[in-house]
Order: sequence, then C-alpha cells, then structure tokens
Amino acid sequence: MWAGPGTVLLAAAIAAATPAQTGTPPRIGVGGPSAPSDSKVAIVGSDTGLGGRRYVILDGHGDPVGGGLLRSAAGSPSPWRHAYAAPLSGADEPGRYRVRVPAINRTSRPWPVRRVGSGDAIDTILKFFAWNTDGRESPFHRPSHLHDATVKGGPYDGRHFDLVGGWMDAGDMIHFAQTTAYAAAVLEAAARIDPGHRAKLSSAAAVGVRWLRKAHPRPNLFIAQVGDERDHNHGFRDPAKDDGSGIPGIARRRAYPGITSGGIGGDIAGKAATALALAYDRTHNPEDLSQARQWYAAGEASAKPTPRLPGGFYHDSLWKDSMASGAAALFRSTGDQSYLADAMRFLHSEQSEADGTLGVVDSFASFAAADICGGLGAPALGDAADRHFACGRLDQFGAIARQQAGSNAFGMPGFFTWGTTAQNGASGALAGLAGCAAGLRRGRAVAAGARDYLLGRNPFGTSFVVGYGPRSPVHPHHWASVFGNALPTGGVVGGPAPLRQVRDQGFKIGGPFDSEFAAYEDRRADYVTSEPALDYAAATVLLLATLDTGC
Repeated sequence: MWAGPGTVLLAAAIAAATPAQTGTPPRIGVGGPSAPSDSKVAIVGSDTGLGGRRYVILDGHGDPVGGGLLRSAAGSPSPWRHAYAAPLSGADEPGRYRVRVPAINRTSRPWPVRRVGSGDAIDTILKFFAWNTDGRESPFHRPSHLHDATVKGGPYDGRHFDLVGGWMDAGDMIHFAQTTAYAAAVLEAAARIDPGHRAKLSSAAAVGVRWLRKAHPRPNLFIAQVGDERDHNHGFRDPAKDDGSGIPGIARRRAYPGITSGGIGGDIAGKAATALALAYDRTHNPEDLSQARQWYAAGEASAKPTPRLPGGFYHDSLWKDSMASGAAALFRSTGDQSYLADAMRFLHSEQSEADGTLGVVDSFASFAAADICGGLGAPALGDAADRHFACGRLDQFGAIARQQAGSNAFGMPGFFTWGTTAQNGASGALAGLAGCAAGLRRGRAVAAGARDYLLGRNPFGTSFVVGYGPRSPVHPHHWASVFGNALPTGGVVGGPAPLRQVRDQGFKIGGPFDSEFAAYEDRRADYVTSEPALDYAAATVLLLATLDTGC
C-alpha cells in the first residue's frame, strides 16, 4: 500500500540515466491491443547500435506488410545503450502483427489490432474492484467484516456505526475515504466518457458511493479510515474469517474520523463531494446530492487537509485541488453559481497549478480542469473565460504528460514513483482528454503509448495487469493469493519503482532489465512493485475509457 506521494524521479534525472549494465539482451517491445487508428510504435532495445537498420512488419501469416529503417527513440534507452522506434506501418487493419529485426535475429511477440481496441481490459480490471468489495458485496468470498466499525477518537469515541461494505483498498483490507472517493469519482467519469462500458462502470462506482454515504453517519462525523496498521501487518488471509478471529483490531475494526474544525479535511471532502455529485447526476437520488453538499461544506469549513491518520497511509498536503473538483461537480448537479465561483477560485490557487503529479490521488486539480473544459463526457461549464482558463490548465497538464512520455524511450507519460502505474494511467488519460477537449497535439498518441507501456511495451516485456496481457503478474502482493496464484484478476500492480524506494523497504533487486532509475519484480513479498491498489486501477480504467471512445 502506498504510504504517501513518495519521491518522484524528475525528467532530468531520467534523461541523464545511463544503462545499469552491459550485455542486456536485446528486446523488441510491442503493445496493444490497439484499435486500427491508434498510434503503434514498437521499441527496440539493444546494446548494439542499430540506427538505420531495416525492420519488417509481418502479418499473422508471416508475410511482410510494411517496415522501414530504425530511428533513435527519444528519451532514455535504459537499461540498454540504445533504443529505436519502429512504427508499425502497414498494420492498420485488424490482425496480429510482429516486428522482425534481422540485424539482431529477433522477432517480437504479436501486436494485436482489433476493432474494439483494448476495451476488454476495462472488463478485466473491474474484476479487481469486485474482488476488493467488502461486507456482503463480494461475488468472490463469503460476507466479511460485518462488525464494522467502532469509532476511535472524537465526540463519538466508542460508538458503533454501520460501515459494512465498500472497497478494501489494496493488498490488505483497510478502507480509506481518500481512495474510495477518488476511485468512485474516476469510475463515474469513465462511465460518462465510455457509453459502451457505462453500465458496468456505474455499477462498480456505486459500491464506493454507497460506502461514502455510510461514512458520514452524523452531521459532525466523517469517517476517513476503517482499520489500521494492525490489518496491514496481519498478513494474507480469507477476509470472511476475520469476524470470528477474536484478534484485536481485526475481528472488530476501528473507524477513524478525519477530525478537523469542519469534520473532515478538504482533500477527502472534495473528492467525496465529486463522487457523490457525479453519482447524483446518474441516479437522481436526492441522498447523493445532499451528501455531496455536506461533504463539500465540511471541507470548506475545514480549509485544510485531513490530519495524518494511523499508519500514515495516503496523507495529502493539498486540499484546494480536490475542492475545485467537488465544486465543479456540484455546479453541474445544481446550477448554483456559488459552486462555479468556488471551482474557479480553487482552480486558480497555487495548489491547483499544473504539476508533475498529474491527477493521481494526491493531486486532483486536473479533474476539475477536465470537467469544466468539457472533457469528462459532459458539456463544458461556465462562461467563455472560465472555459478558456480550464482548458488552458488541462492543456498544461497534458503537455507535462507529453514531455514525460518523451523522457523515456518507452513512452511512460508519468513519473516513476511508488505506484508508477497510477501515474501512467492518470497521465495518459490526461493527455488523451487534453487532446480531445483542449486540442493538445499528439494527446491521443501519448495515451496510446501509456496503454502500450502498461500492457507490455516496457523494458520488462510484461503486462502490469493481473490476468491480462503478456507475462502478466502471477504473484501479486494481495490477500487473494490465499485462493491461488494470479489473483485477484484485474489487479493493476504498482509496476516499476525507483531503486531507492524499493531498497528502502528492504528488497534486494537486480533483474536483467532493471535500469539505473527503476526496477520491477513479480514477487509477492515486494509490495512496492507488486501490490495492486484502487487508485492504480481507477486511473488505468480512465485511460482505457478515454482510448475506447476517442474524441
């Protein structure tokens, strides 16, 4: 589980990196599944110079249909000395294509091209959300954590409230309003963007929305976390057995309120208001709108982040970025001009400037910018000046993603950190949305590259989605491993992380395709690279939904 935003690796450091080793075996990295119109560029990594050498595109019968000359790829080639781009010319019809480089006697795995593109990956990842449902929600395990929860701290200390259900966050079983609200909001937005998956996405988001309603059981009580580090440290187990375990903090879990002057910090309150308002637009359930207003009002009254909670997980130092998104969503739901004024005020703040965190759980301003600009499947908001500013901000976020995609040869548009796949998904989605709504040049190509990086066009030649794509993870760090390997299906693992972060957790690394700045291993013990989490999955779903529908 991600314990905070962590240390990101800046683009300059990536670009300056040199290969960690010599003699790294050459590899032809390919991506997909892709739609026929998607950008498709294979990357050839080699310690031998191959510039100007020939490559050939082969169809499913092994017949050449295109090709060209290898050209140097932009950005760091690490772990190789060189990396070359090989655009898949001639691969514009459905089929399975391979890239052949005679100079190194290598042929790639197939690159699938399909009318439906990578849309079915959304269906797979939604299975992870189903695996991580709690209470009586799960189709995969018996009812669990039916005693949730007894409040710890504040005026309701010792009181029990019904907090059963919702999502377990990651490889352990703790619940967080922070990531629940983020994931629910992003899934609701993805449902608007992608009509073909709307029903499934809305159904998944509803799990988080129902729990957010429960997390505000009294006017001055907002629950930020259920469970604590005892759950995190207890190890893998069948969640259905916790209620009868008799173990303190496990059999009967504690609920921790986000105690502030308003009842909850603006970081969580803004995201919760966003999720609930988007849900109201879908359900027209007045309780969703009432709850959205109350969460938002609490964040506004607090005017600061939620204090650090037990375990220090997902602590956020920002709050105005989340409140901007909540205000924009509430304006769309209510037409109340005061919400739009708030949204623009928060979006203009120093906490909402375009930066390198690119829309993941600890930086949500890009969501507000996309919503106001009209990039989240609904019309633009406000007057011409509001839209101009929001679209400009969205373009700035997307431009950072595009720059980052060019800083490494494999097109990963985020920052390498603990939870790189969340950055990859959010950054790719932002580039795609900015391309559609704000006219960002090559925005969709960057989004396609993020998808390809996730599903195999990376130095490791692996997919980072359990049960989908080539050499997908078999040993994710997750409690579902008690039911067998390669579970939970659809989990998006953290992926490559900076070497220092992995080593700081006590893990020894040194695989043949690790670089000087990032490493990855499919090993259950390694929760840095191999643990799946809600925010990794949600950001990836938004990326795939953006690609599934185009502009």
